[in-house]
Amino acid sequence: MEDIYVKESPTTPEVRFKASTGDFEIKGVSIPEDTEEFYKPITDWLEEYIRTQTPDHIVMAFKLIYVNTSTSAVLGKIIKLLEPPAGKQLDIKIQWYYEEEDEDMRDLGEDFNSFTKLKFELVACDEIS
Repeated sequence: MEDIYVKESPTTPEVRFKASTGDFEIKGVSIPEDTEEFYKPITDWLEEYIRTQTPDHIVMAFKLIYVNTSTSAVLGKIIKLLEPPAGKQLDIKIQWYYEEEDEDMRDLGEDFNSFTKLKFELVACDEIS
């Protein structure tokens, strides 16, 4: 399966999903004009990956500076997609990075953590880079 790479723009995040290693990252600002259009290829790829691949592990790192409401909904969908189907055992970890001073992004990470059973790590950092 091919990797996904989407270059960051002023309104969309950088997306790096490495199929061979199970290391996934969404980083930057996410305020696309059409959120569904931007994220559809990413969620389609992820659905296919979970259905067809047998990775040793998956680490999904969210390193977001700012997101709009429609992006929040898609991020929730991505987290739900990562929950393995019944009977399939996968080592999946979510890493939610936020800048120490950014209470809104920390709170958003805590909200996502509250609705998933996946391993979820909140990571405070000086600056998202």
